[in-house]
Amino acid sequence: MTDLYLDIRSVSKHFGELAAVKDVSLQVRKGEVVSIIGPSGSGKSTLLRCINQLEMIDGGEIAIEGKRIIAVEDGDRVKLPEKKVKSGLKKLGMVFQHFNLFPHKSVIENLIEAPMVVDKLRRSEIEPYAQELLSKVGLSDKADAYPNRLSGGQKQRVAIARALAMKPDILLCDEPTSALDPELVGEVLAVLKQLAGEHMTMLVVTHEMSFARDVCDRVVFMDQGHIIEDASPAKLFTDPDHPRIKLFLRKMLLDEAAE
Repeated sequence: MTDLYLDIRSVSKHFGELAAVKDVSLQVRKGEVVSIIGPSGSGKSTLLRCINQLEMIDGGEIAIEGKRIIAVEDGDRVKLPEKKVKSGLKKLGMVFQHFNLFPHKSVIENLIEAPMVVDKLRRSEIEPYAQELLSKVGLSDKADAYPNRLSGGQKQRVAIARALAMKPDILLCDEPTSALDPELVGEVLAVLKQLAGEHMTMLVVTHEMSFARDVCDRVVFMDQGHIIEDASPAKLFTDPDHPRIKLFLRKMLLDEAAE
């Protein structure tokens, strides 16, 4: 198996006349934690949604562990073996900004739903692992609670556990703390830091500069649909190549200091 877990090549995505993602190439290797930062509207979340095919790309290709899951050439989608595409997509876990939990299901039912439906596992087979995951995110006492009884931070920790229940090789996180009150951000970041320490491969869109600087192996800066720098945190936060990044970081770090 290749250690190149995610390979994005020349991916573009348009919404009508708006080019949201422009000729983006990005690679993530096994065990890497890569953050994507940049101003709102720069294409960060759209890129993540293209990776897991919530948005269909208009050009380029995406491969998971060496196997293409989508490719578009000259405006036409390349027909790929369906089994390989499904197998590749199953290697991706997704954590959304607004949790996306099933409100009518308990916490434990949210975790076991996908393994039962997709992998055809019996409840008795998946529930012990789901309980382990709840313990991992500090919510073992909330298994029978419903989402409307949880805080925002608890909901997001459940969402992380739910993504992990499918045993993904890569975890995609789309601004996992931006919908939270400031006092709840830390509990979610603590779980992500724990996963990073366990060498979980992650691609995280975030506005949390301290997380990007202190936890990630690489930081990618996007602006107006382009990646304009891909560097180590030490390089990007202390000596970025592009003046746009310096301006952005100055504002973000001032905002963090104010909090």
